[in-house]
Amino acid sequence: MCIHYTASKFQGGKDMGNKPSGRHYFAEGITNRGYISLLPNMMSEWERTYVLMGGPGTGKSTTIKMIGLDLLDRGYEVDFLRSARDPDSMAGVLIRRFNWAILDHYEIAPLHWRAPGVIEHFVDFSKYCNQGKLEQQRLRVLELEEKIKRGQQRIGEILAEEFGGRIRERFYAKADEGRPWLPKLYASDLFKEAKGPWSKAQDALKKIQKSAVQSFFLHGINPEGWLNLAPYFLTDYDQIRFDGEEAHEAMEWVLQEAEQLGQVIDIVLHPLYPDEILGIVFPERNLAIWQGDPEHLEDQGLGCPFSNDLKKALLDTQRLRDKLKAIYTKTVDFDQVDSMKTDLLNSILRDMDKKVHTID
Repeated sequence: MCIHYTASKFQGGKDMGNKPSGRHYFAEGITNRGYISLLPNMMSEWERTYVLMGGPGTGKSTTIKMIGLDLLDRGYEVDFLRSARDPDSMAGVLIRRFNWAILDHYEIAPLHWRAPGVIEHFVDFSKYCNQGKLEQQRLRVLELEEKIKRGQQRIGEILAEEFGGRIRERFYAKADEGRPWLPKLYASDLFKEAKGPWSKAQDALKKIQKSAVQSFFLHGINPEGWLNLAPYFLTDYDQIRFDGEEAHEAMEWVLQEAEQLGQVIDIVLHPLYPDEILGIVFPERNLAIWQGDPEHLEDQGLGCPFSNDLKKALLDTQRLRDKLKAIYTKTVDFDQVDSMKTDLLNSILRDMDKKVHTID
């Protein structure tokens, strides 16, 4: 096994002369075990959520992105949550200082994003649509939504067929149903009965009581291949990289040692095999521990080109989504959407100011 150390370009991992940079990651993933959402686990720490309702193409993702960038310019630390179904789109943003989030209801796992105790503010984008025009396209909208649903299911089936059989026996303990880094896992019914061995790392994670553990993905799937966010996410972190066959055991040892740290730990899951951990990030220590080079997909077992069946299923589903978005977009009054975006941003800023004064 080889170990490489890479220092960040800024002392302490932060350039104090610049505004904070936004982190980009996926809170959900399309894996060989179905569609997995990590949002329920994340939301246990959230205090407020602004939920944007409405069909695709009505301006929700753009609104989320623009508000996130504005808050970033104002000096707030912002996490940008990419859409697992459309990696180039935003499914949400998280304002880390306050644990407040803005979510696109359409882009996240249906009916599985709500969390008790979270204050919710709903914004309905459908009121900015011409309802008469939408009504004329109702049957077409229902048809496209059904085809998209079948397309997503087909993608899951192909992933299960092509990647479902990989097992690294030497790195696993006895199989059980526990996945402690996915304590409130949501997976699609198609793979509800899927069984399989889970990494020995779970034994170490069960012992981490003092540390705040959060899991997410840094790779998104699209017809062109993998969208790899890892190099950008880890830019300002000192990095320790494990290479070779013993990398998995080394990661297990790191997790066991992390038991006593009592700090924030971010776990990066494999985009196809959510039982495998690609990296462990310690934000408070400005340190990232990774399997191989985060810039090389081959090191993460993602170097093989997509099969023709998978590429076709992804491309067909994307085209259906584009057609559905086009129907909604033609009905939207974007002047009203822009006005609402300004009002929503101002409301968030006022609420944050009140929060700061309350804390002080």
